Parts: sequence; structure tokens; C-alpha cells
Amino acid sequence: MMLFKLLAELDFRHFKEKGYPVTNLEYEAWPMGPVPREFNREISTEKDLVIPNDFADALVCERFEFEKSDGSLGFGFKFYAKRKPDLSVFSPRQQRILKEVSEIYKNASATEASKASHEPGQPWTQTSPGEIIDLVRSIKLKKPLTDEEAREMMEEIAAFHKTYHS
Repeated sequence: MMLFKLLAELDFRHFKEKGYPVTNLEYEAWPMGPVPREFNREISTEKDLVIPNDFADALVCERFEFEKSDGSLGFGFKFYAKRKPDLSVFSPRQQRILKEVSEIYKNASATEASKASHEPGQPWTQTSPGEIIDLVRSIKLKKPLTDEEAREMMEEIAAFHKTYHS
């Protein structure tokens, strides 16, 4: 859950500043907050998590169980870095936002991070459950960029990713 919260925070903050997200993930509104739909499908099975090949040299994942507030057992995953990240793939702005997000959430629990994504006015709160979060509609841009320009930029980025990362 924390991984999803951090990815959403990174993308939503960057979108607010530039009109497009960093990861180009689409977030779906789930009952507990925004979830990157395709990434979740790529890494999750019913009870296990699969580290994709492009992450395998950088991350290790450990499954753990915990007791929920209702007394039932839940499970989660903890990620550990195998190596120092290569931040050179990010622009200076993206690196700044990554640092801000990591500072804000470095001591936060997943529950605390979840509460932040549920604050009124956040993109997840403006989207019906099960729907894709429309960043253009739900995030007010800092710079004078029209919704149409932002949508066009996102389409261009999606086309680039589809062409060069398929």
C-alpha cells in the first residue's frame, strides 16, 4: 500500500507542476485510495507479489502478516533496496519532488499515508470507486496550462512510452 501511495504522490505533485505525471501510470480509485491499476496487476497475485524482471536487480520483497483492527489476519509486502537507486534517470524537478515525498513520508506508516490521500480535494476523493482518476480534471495546475494542453501532453507521453517501452 505504501508503494502505491508514494507513486501516486510523486505523480500527482509532478502533474500539478508540469501537467504530466512522472511514471505515466493510470490510477484507479479503490476503497482505500489510488492504485496504479496495471502495475498492481503486474506485481500482484492472490497472495503473492512478483518482482518484475526490470526491478529484480534493484529490489527484494518480503511478505509479512499482521493483525487487522478487527482481529483478522492481513498480509503485506516490504520492499528492500538491493542497491543505491540511479536517480540520473529523473529530471532535477522529478528528483526534487522525490526528495520532498520521501521526507514527508519517511517516518509515516501506510495508514498515515493513506489518510493523506483521503484529504478533501485530493484526486482520489474526486473519483468514483473503480474509475480511473482523471488527473486533468482532479488536479489544479500551478502554471497556466489549459486542461486541453495537459491532456495533449499526456497523450504524447503515453504514445512515446508505448512506442519505446513496449
